[in-house]
Amino acid sequence: SVGMMEIELGNYATQNAQSQRVKDFGAMLVKDHTQAGNELKAMAASNNIMVPAAMMPEQQEHVDMLKKKTGAASDRDYIDMMVNGHKKTIDDFKKAGSDLKEDSYKAFAAKTLPVLQKHLDSAQAIRKSM
Repeated sequence: SVGMMEIELGNYATQNAQSQRVKDFGAMLVKDHTQAGNELKAMAASNNIMVPAAMMPEQQEHVDMLKKKTGAASDRDYIDMMVNGHKKTIDDFKKAGSDLKEDSYKAFAAKTLPVLQKHLDSAQAIRKSM
């Protein structure tokens, strides 16, 4: 899932980023996406829905590729990935919010959207400062 990739890359950025702003951003993503992931798992379990236990292969490729880079190039690529990824996720959540029938999922989408927007705004601000 996307959340797993955010957590994996956030942990990596927290430990390896050159910029303190990127480290702090990574830590924020780990905290927020862990919380959202736990909520989603609980909702899925109560509805007998299986949640993927691992990242999709293309997500794993992104993670592996980023981990091969170091320093400012790694920071820049990570932030670019987070800007692009959050734009797509926000679009998906907006679409899901209007398509979903189940109230608990609609509420989850509505509650999570502002958090995702905060992540996108932060990533864009960091990218401008690089």
